[in-house]
Amino acid sequence: MNIRNYLPAIVLISAALFFAYDIVADLLDDDESFAHIAVELLVFIAMSLVLFRELHQVRQLNREISEQQSRMARLSGDLMVVMQSQFVQWCLSPSESDVALLLIKGLSMREISELREVKEKTVRQQATSIYAKSGYAGRHELVAHFIEDLMNVGGEG
Repeated sequence: MNIRNYLPAIVLISAALFFAYDIVADLLDDDESFAHIAVELLVFIAMSLVLFRELHQVRQLNREISEQQSRMARLSGDLMVVMQSQFVQWCLSPSESDVALLLIKGLSMREISELREVKEKTVRQQATSIYAKSGYAGRHELVAHFIEDLMNVGGEG
């Protein structure tokens, strides 16, 4: 929960409580005129209506955020399935598939070798094999293959 989303509602609740207290105090004090109390009551009602609208809008925005996060998670999972399927079609070994994922994520050859605890030369050989099996000249073309898929899926929906 982000407090910024609720800040307008908190301000309105505070103001509404103040006006409610003031109205009750004015009613208990016989010195206030009916017009004064009526104006404060109208302001209180207006603020309450705005408050309910704000709270409804915050709930709706939170629901939309949750739906978008869920959609992004599905798309991310779907992309992973598509990538793994493509790796199988290219006949990549499990090690090559791991390296391909790390290449697509943007890790350097050194970072991949350190992460996989192998020599950088091994990673370079696996990358060369990945490019040969995929038919792409390098990392940029490999990444572009999957970005293009995402753009096509986004355009169809």
